[in-house]
Amino acid sequence: MLWFLILNAFSVYFAAQTLQMSPLINSARHQQVTPFSLVYDALYAILIVLGLHQLNPPNKMSRWQQMIYTFSCHCGAIIFALAGEIPFLSAFALTPGFWKRLPLEGKIVISTVAVMLLLLVVIQCTRACKKKNCRKQTFPIVTLVIIWGTLWTLIYEEGIKFSIHVHHALFAGLFACFFNDFTTNMDVIINAILIGIVIEGIDFYGIAELTLFIIRSTDQIELVGVLCTWVIILAGLMFVIWKPSKKTSKKTSKKTNPEELSIEIVQVI
Repeated sequence: MLWFLILNAFSVYFAAQTLQMSPLINSARHQQVTPFSLVYDALYAILIVLGLHQLNPPNKMSRWQQMIYTFSCHCGAIIFALAGEIPFLSAFALTPGFWKRLPLEGKIVISTVAVMLLLLVVIQCTRACKKKNCRKQTFPIVTLVIIWGTLWTLIYEEGIKFSIHVHHALFAGLFACFFNDFTTNMDVIINAILIGIVIEGIDFYGIAELTLFIIRSTDQIELVGVLCTWVIILAGLMFVIWKPSKKTSKKTSKKTNPEELSIEIVQVI
């Protein structure tokens, strides 16, 4: 399973790279391709994909599901890259005031995609409630929120000026964790499409696709903010170490009455 995830991510990355360097993609739609970016963005893509899967390790897939996953992952990367060439979507970015900047055609497309994604989330939540694994389903989302919340604490304590920009790779990676059950083809296809978008984003724009906080301040960093953030992280670490473990229910063995045992022995004799 591990080699499948690694080789699939590599294949999707170089498929996106081939498309990026083709005449189909405007050179202004991506960062400049250099030997450094070509090699290390591939490494970053592998590490991020494996990290996302580690948050909620997927079930073992059959060969047919692996073929579906590979095909969907490549389609997700290629289609999303080509969608960036559509005029009314080329300037789309999840930043404050993005809805006002969108033309009518863009609003229709984004609204349709948002409704479809919301419907899929509702279906997934319903399935999780029926299977009673809501905790496992939401664990990756909660983990990522805690990580970004901790980093926001540092930014807040330091008084750093920033703006929010949800890059499409970050957005897709967040939702990919929600469709990681892999017990149905829907999970396999949706997760593959979103992971394909993650890989395409890193290939086109590098590790900057993971920047949620766009830092606009170059002030000197103070020790107080770093210390406060470290204390919060240390408190969380101590909680994880010392939290009470679940007590495994011991099977109560039925006590045998000595008189009943003697009767059984007599009957056997």
